[in-house]
Amino acid sequence: MASTFSILAFFFFPVLMISASICDVTTMRIPNKLVLVLLFGYAACAPLSGLSLFEIATSMLAAVTVFCLAFGAFACGWMGGGDVKLMAATALWLGLPQLPAFLFWTSLFGALLTLTLLLYRAVPLPESLKGYGDWVSHLHQRTTRVPYGAAIGPAALLVFASTPWMTALRAL
Repeated sequence: MASTFSILAFFFFPVLMISASICDVTTMRIPNKLVLVLLFGYAACAPLSGLSLFEIATSMLAAVTVFCLAFGAFACGWMGGGDVKLMAATALWLGLPQLPAFLFWTSLFGALLTLTLLLYRAVPLPESLKGYGDWVSHLHQRTTRVPYGAAIGPAALLVFASTPWMTALRAL
């Protein structure tokens, strides 16, 4: 049974992270429902997939730590509330041992995303991009914030490969 839930997590987590990234880029919002599904998905899959109580407890510690740090960034106006919630839920899935790598890759991808948006906004919006929807024009506006979910998602997927979830799948 443990392998069934590991396989479920293998598909569940990446789909939600990709959805969060796309949603943040196109709407500048990360839905609370998506974060709740991540949280409840972890609560359902973690005990049934063979994660130990210690791994679950340290994952909760990682989530609380990230939430507190990211909330500080939110209070300073550096991050949005959806980004804070998504980072905490993501840290829960990745666990404490993978937390430094997740924060590193999120920071790196966030810096690249920010630089890309600065360059994108420094030139006039090409006519060929105007037909792709309002979100393309919205991202081009200098007053629009950085959709940091687009950095959190790829960082999470990169680090997910080294989590106990994948160890359980390799053992099959």
